[in-house]
Amino acid sequence: MILYCDGASRGNPGPSSYGWTLVDESGKCVREAGKRLPEGTNNVAEYEAMVAGLTAACELGIRQVVVRADSELVIRQVTGRYKVKSPGLFPLYQKVMELSGRFDRISFEHVPREQNKRADALANMALDQSISSR
Repeated sequence: MILYCDGASRGNPGPSSYGWTLVDESGKCVREAGKRLPEGTNNVAEYEAMVAGLTAACELGIRQVVVRADSELVIRQVTGRYKVKSPGLFPLYQKVMELSGRFDRISFEHVPREQNKRADALANMALDQSISSR
């Protein structure tokens, strides 16, 4: 299973949101969601997207997942290349690490924005209107 996730913030900090989509090996969407968040930074929204998507994957009983995001900072933090220095990000980082332990296999990959279009669209729709999971 592949989890694509993205966060958005207009103003940074400003109104923020996230979007994520879980797709199977054939590219078929299994579940996706977008949610508007309180005012915050883009990095917080990126982490919130990852937490929400991983939580959904756990609820679905998924045991192996590849997490793809266009936030180089977040991917480098969750893979240990960068330390998490921001006190606002650390609890979200810890939640991602806790959720990661629930999978038999998990990996994290940075992808260009062009490969993360659906998660980006869900995040932006959530900023513009209320959307729900499907």
